[in-house]
Amino acid sequence: MDQPVQLMLFGAGNRGADSYGRYALQHPDEVGFIAVAEPDPIRREKFSPDHQIPPDRQFNTWQEALEAKVPADAVLDATQDEMHHDSAIAALRAGYDMLLEKPIAPTLQETLEIIRTAEENDRTLVICHVLRFTDFFTKVNQIIQSGRLGKVVNISHSENVSYYHMAHSYVRGNWRNTEIAAPMILAKCCHDLDLLYWWMDDKPDTLSSTGNLLYYRPENAPEGAPARCTDGCPAEETCPFYAPRIYRDNVPIKMAVSRSPRLPYKVLGNLALHHPGLTKALAAVVPVVRALINYADWPRNVVTDQPESDSAVMEALRTGPYGRCVYHCDNNVVDHQVVNIAFKNGITATLTMQGHSEEEGRSLRVDGSRATLKGKFASSTAWLEIHEHVSGEVERFEFASEVDQSSGHGGGDAGLMHHFVQVMRGEVPPLTSARDSLESHLMAFAAEESRLEKKTIEMDRFEKSH
Repeated sequence: MDQPVQLMLFGAGNRGADSYGRYALQHPDEVGFIAVAEPDPIRREKFSPDHQIPPDRQFNTWQEALEAKVPADAVLDATQDEMHHDSAIAALRAGYDMLLEKPIAPTLQETLEIIRTAEENDRTLVICHVLRFTDFFTKVNQIIQSGRLGKVVNISHSENVSYYHMAHSYVRGNWRNTEIAAPMILAKCCHDLDLLYWWMDDKPDTLSSTGNLLYYRPENAPEGAPARCTDGCPAEETCPFYAPRIYRDNVPIKMAVSRSPRLPYKVLGNLALHHPGLTKALAAVVPVVRALINYADWPRNVVTDQPESDSAVMEALRTGPYGRCVYHCDNNVVDHQVVNIAFKNGITATLTMQGHSEEEGRSLRVDGSRATLKGKFASSTAWLEIHEHVSGEVERFEFASEVDQSSGHGGGDAGLMHHFVQVMRGEVPPLTSARDSLESHLMAFAAEESRLEKKTIEMDRFEKSH
């Protein structure tokens, strides 16, 4: 039997510890973490015992970890975006293969330098484009490549960011401001641009983009809204972004469960929303009810290192960034953006990203000369339909939704980790190379340039200029 792939983790935050670390605990025969570099002592001390990492392999910084020359097979780099350039290049030069969280880097120059370093040092570099590893988007690719739709003419793809995710990550959170993070079209949608490139199996010819920050601005604040939700906001009963409702009460999570097409989940979600007292009583004897009532995963676990505690959540909201009024933050990234792409093969595509959706998810329409493919990939449901032009017949495919999955991104997080293990064992080549991942980043950087300068980008010229 093959030995587990041994990884060193840079960054024991939400993605590193909670998403990929969880996979290692569930699949110890495949992968294990033997070292961790994390500057937050609470996160580091929480991660290390779970993975039986000895004290001499627990590091405050990635620099210390590399100096120790840990005998790991690869590094999983889940640091913040702005740290990717230095940490990834140093690890690649030190001889480690790498699984790198997306985006590769917040600037195109840094992105190129990381990829070139991997190539120059003959290192495997896989980017965490997790959607390629979901059953849903794999099926989309298979349908398109099969010719079932005829000649594909146009793709309309939407990244519908939920109102609470937008507020959490792009208004209050780490990706709110381009001075400290990548543009939102890169940070959120390099996934989606990667999918378009994968499905088209071709490079874009021209690209244009428009969008702006329309709503999360001071002039849209309710009258009398304070700087923090916990400072006695007069609009707390009616404001969708009231922080205690999102983080303490987990209302968006309960709503997502209530939207499930599976009757038990639907009943449970509605019960938790409308009859909290009864739900708490049932939680004492019904495990699935208890799991919902005691929910402590994303986004709650980003707010505090003690997500199981309501009092710790509230203290974090009173003092930390996630308790701020969404109309009084230092955010400047867009809350809606449209990208129009003409590929070299003549097919056109439109990507719409917006941060005002009732639930998290993506919607899709692919029109071909023989059939149309429609789909929805959301927190509560996931399905595809092929609508035949001649017969009028409709074939429907159902997939496990986020609610049904034990792995994030509709199973994509687990799929990526399993694939990376296979790559490291030499069983399969990477599904997507770092050069392939570069294409989505080029489109994202070009889209931001197009949006800011209000011009159409010729992609060959854009690529050559960099």
